Amino acid sequence: MRQSPFTKHPRKRNIVVFRKWFGIGIRFVLLLVMFSSCAVFKSAETRSALKIKREVERSPVFSSAFTGFTLLDPASGKTLVDVHGDHLFTPASNTKILTLATCLAVLGDSVPGIKMATQVNQGEKTGYFKPTCDPTFLHPLFQDWQPVLKVFQSLDGPNYLYMNGFKDTRFGPGWAWDDYNDSYSVERSAVPVFGNKMTILRQDSSWNILPKEINDAIFGIRDGALRSQEDSMLLREENSNIVHAPLVGNFTNGYIQEIPISNPDNYFSFFQDTLGNNIQAVDVSTKEEDREEDANLIGLRWQTIYSTPIDTVLRRMMYQSDNFIAEQMLLACAGAKFDYLKQDTIINWMLDSTLTTLPQRPRWVDGSGLSRYNLASPQDMAQVLLRLWETQPQARLFSLFPAGGVSGTLENWYAGKDGKPYVFAKTGSMSGVHCLSGYIVCNSGKVLIFSFMHNNFIGESKPWKLEMQRILEQVAKNS
Repeated sequence: MRQSPFTKHPRKRNIVVFRKWFGIGIRFVLLLVMFSSCAVFKSAETRSALKIKREVERSPVFSSAFTGFTLLDPASGKTLVDVHGDHLFTPASNTKILTLATCLAVLGDSVPGIKMATQVNQGEKTGYFKPTCDPTFLHPLFQDWQPVLKVFQSLDGPNYLYMNGFKDTRFGPGWAWDDYNDSYSVERSAVPVFGNKMTILRQDSSWNILPKEINDAIFGIRDGALRSQEDSMLLREENSNIVHAPLVGNFTNGYIQEIPISNPDNYFSFFQDTLGNNIQAVDVSTKEEDREEDANLIGLRWQTIYSTPIDTVLRRMMYQSDNFIAEQMLLACAGAKFDYLKQDTIINWMLDSTLTTLPQRPRWVDGSGLSRYNLASPQDMAQVLLRLWETQPQARLFSLFPAGGVSGTLENWYAGKDGKPYVFAKTGSMSGVHCLSGYIVCNSGKVLIFSFMHNNFIGESKPWKLEMQRILEQVAKNS
């Protein structure tokens, strides 16, 4: 029997055994060091997140009402912090983030201005037009983009604008009825004119209605207050465009007030001088002969005339939280997608196709967030913001949101060091509600998504803003 070499050389055997176990030990130590370093890294990230979570949960300001908060890393899709993030809140104008996502998903680079088609019968050309709910038509802020007006002014022969394509109501579901006189509660319509508002100016002891085209229509100012009218404001009759001014009122020269137009589509015909007297507004659903004529429109080749660059309009909607533009743009999306001017058609489509990943299906009823029927969770808002992050270039996306300390509703809040903004977000405010959802650029350069939602508090929102600002500064510093 052959003898093992280790039997002859026990020292050699010990050396081999030592080397074997030494190698195993070295590998174990290396693995331990590697796992330990990962644990330290994860622990640092976890500690930072837990600290922010405790700050939100223990805030004496937030504890006096109801707060939800979600912080998400778009690079990994991981939720870093969540406090009541799955609860539903009244989002107020955070609803405009949903409208923004819809516009970017449905529309091109410009707003649809009008749909038109022509028909030639026995040598006579007839023009037909369909509204698109374009909010910029004759709007004083968008005077540089009026191709539809130029088309109207160039027409000859018979031309018809079919108003019956508008299937929605002038007010959104759940809007406060007694806000009809306030500039933030502008009526929706098929063909908005001048932003569906009139501006009334006190000058040289008399009243002037602007723009002049509105003053030349059937609008007017009457002396004598309506019942319960305050002395410090003008009040329009609820169902007409007659405005009442108190005889004894505190109205100095330069006093200005914006008031929504009542039933603006009914007054389209009063602007014929502006439009060139070459187009007639009709509703084909009321007359048998018009319905017969409408049947002749089947098979016509419709084309869309575009108006204002979409980013220009969306910035106005987001920066100034313009409710009128938000409502009309959501209707424009419905028209572009389905040729049907009704908001719930496009809302349901978005929720069933584009926004199917939302953790809690929101109750979404309008474009602006004026309605308290709207309900959404911080997790929902974070997921919508994540989709925008994944589908839009960062520069464009950030340009559509108010920048902290620089623009829009954030001009006086969330200012970064050296004037460089670190928060790009949309506010949402109404009585007892304040929300803020958007993007935060951390000191490390990492971008995070956040959604703060506060409901059911009494008093002004300033304490909530100050507390959010303090916490967001910590997020930026430690992430």
